Amino acid sequence: MENLELWNPSTFKNGFPHDYFRHKRDNDPVFWSEHPHWDGFWNVTRHADVQRVSRDSDCFKSQPNPFLAGDQPPSIDDGANSQMLISLDPPDHTKMRKLVNRGFTPRRVRDLEERIQSQVTRLIDQVADKSGCEMVSEIAVELPLQVIADLVGVPEEDRHQIFHWTEITFGFDEKYTTEEMMEAGAQMFAYADQMCEIRKKEPHDDLISVLMEAEIEGESLDQMQIDVFFMLLQNAGSETTRNLITTGTLELIRNPHQMQILKDDPSLIPNAVEELLRYTTPVMQFVRRPTHDTVVGGQEIKAGDPVVIWYSSANRDERAFENPDTLDVTRDASQHVAFGAGGPHFCLGASMARLEAKMMFEAIIGRFEGLELGVEDPRTLRRLHSSLVDGYVEMPLRWDGVKPAA
Repeated sequence: MENLELWNPSTFKNGFPHDYFRHKRDNDPVFWSEHPHWDGFWNVTRHADVQRVSRDSDCFKSQPNPFLAGDQPPSIDDGANSQMLISLDPPDHTKMRKLVNRGFTPRRVRDLEERIQSQVTRLIDQVADKSGCEMVSEIAVELPLQVIADLVGVPEEDRHQIFHWTEITFGFDEKYTTEEMMEAGAQMFAYADQMCEIRKKEPHDDLISVLMEAEIEGESLDQMQIDVFFMLLQNAGSETTRNLITTGTLELIRNPHQMQILKDDPSLIPNAVEELLRYTTPVMQFVRRPTHDTVVGGQEIKAGDPVVIWYSSANRDERAFENPDTLDVTRDASQHVAFGAGGPHFCLGASMARLEAKMMFEAIIGRFEGLELGVEDPRTLRRLHSSLVDGYVEMPLRWDGVKPAA
């Protein structure tokens, strides 16, 4: 089978190459890829091996950053990039996570439940009188955008500007130049600085205030750390949820029997969220680097060699899931690695993303009648230009009717 340029976003323009990775899992589960700017990198494809690399933080490090070059956010310099929470290793990561965790306590997430439900209802109500909509911009993007803004404390009048900067900064659209990406990143940092200045005079019960006041072992976050976390949160807090909602809805439309199971028994929706996370895997991969020579899946790997852990491949591994290429909303998919595969870098916002997805799928499944895709062939839908995040730029939907909210 021909080797693919896995660093190249264009390789994923038609979706994740599951056939290629299935072949690799069976025949060459830890394999080497050439790269035009590096010597190359290792690819880890099996579920057990992805878990092993993720959990062995003594050996496998995220520094200087976990991005596969070719898709690295170009608007963030190496200094800021290396300060991101997802770039840090223990003990720095552990200390930073303790500070940040104060904004993601179960109580704080529970407090958002009513707000999330209100946003879900508002978004569906806004399209209820129409016969169709563009799902990405009108529904999927809006929910996490508003929820993260509520959590952080961004005023409503600024929210779409923040999201616009985020979309440019992380470079998932080919139309933006490097200069535009850098300028958007600078604007994001400047906005976070301005928010902090306002909070010094007028503290609020929001994440920015929590981060400014938090202290662990006598240390607090400096301004750059807050700026970088603000940027990361805007992107990471929206991309997984947005793409899960969009692609998950598409897969339920393509699998009407599975949609009907959930209509008949809505109590299965939380379980279905886990299966959709497994099946769609919004974040495809991250990079680690071993501190010493080691062996993964029988393959010797030298210290410092980049190792790409492919979550999308692990989630379709036949060794971990029976009939993995089949969507089954009743299966136990709890061992999926869509939020990471264990270890210190398990997704900080996983519980919030699950809650948003649960409430949105309850509304989509319970309120829309005759829901279908607005194009004949889903392969014509434009995807994000990325080897990191799998999702769609746009997805038209149409329907026969929308029931009122319960």
